[in-house]
Amino acid sequence: MNSTTKTTARIVGFVVGLALVVAAFIAIATSAPTIDQLRGCLVKPDGLLVLIVSLAALGSLIGSTGLFYALLRRSGSIRFIEMGKLIAASSVLNYAPMRPGLVSRIAYQHLACGIPMRQSVLSVVEAALICALTVLWLAVSVALVQWTNARMLGGLCGALPILCGIAFAIPERIGLRIYLQAIFWRWIDLLSWAVRYWAVFAMLGVELTPESAGAAAAIAGAANMIPFIGNGLGIREWAIGLAGPALATWTTDTGLAAELLNRAVDLVVVVPLGCASMPGIARRIRSAGASPASIAESRID
Repeated sequence: MNSTTKTTARIVGFVVGLALVVAAFIAIATSAPTIDQLRGCLVKPDGLLVLIVSLAALGSLIGSTGLFYALLRRSGSIRFIEMGKLIAASSVLNYAPMRPGLVSRIAYQHLACGIPMRQSVLSVVEAALICALTVLWLAVSVALVQWTNARMLGGLCGALPILCGIAFAIPERIGLRIYLQAIFWRWIDLLSWAVRYWAVFAMLGVELTPESAGAAAAIAGAANMIPFIGNGLGIREWAIGLAGPALATWTTDTGLAAELLNRAVDLVVVVPLGCASMPGIARRIRSAGASPASIAESRID
């Protein structure tokens, strides 16, 4: 796929995503019960649930940061907090039609941290594979708990990736250590998403079981991986909404409202962090002898 085709696909993806978000708002606006649910949680918000969903959003950001930090820290000079700032800033930029966040982050890692671009691109591929694997693993775990008699086995499967944390005790020279750490951090990300869904649905008066929250997290994880649509814009809303009746847990309108609340959490928590990180990133670029414009002009060979 050439650059022109990719550009067109990203613009089309952005327009489609935006149209789906608008359609979600329209669907909610025509549902009086859902409007009442939203009015209730916005007029008299539950402070504890707001705190939980905000902390879970930070947990998701930390998980995403750890994933890429584990894959890249041996390839250049980058700190965990610096990677976190990059992930937050790129999340903000990826809402734009051209998804400049990914390219900018890769270019920054090369110019300011000495990480070869090919290694950064490889880390993106590795992260995508790990994300797909963990989403599938979570989906299987949820299915075992919700639709079979092997509930204990499903629970054990759901807890197993946490044991990848033993990788922190494995010597650096063992190559498998990197991928075990990456899986651990990705699982933290997914568990944080499950907590987020439990909290936003609770705000709307819907109590999710752990397996339903896990199912929502798996669906969101899959939606976020759709190419050419930054942050699963629109796709995540309708994926969650339409999954409700299939799971017999929430209505489509309630699912749409819950995901829009989740999107609002991103805007309130992650976006300010990303915007606040951008000046520091620009200063680091200048101190490395590059200019912000050179990042925008960088190309991945």
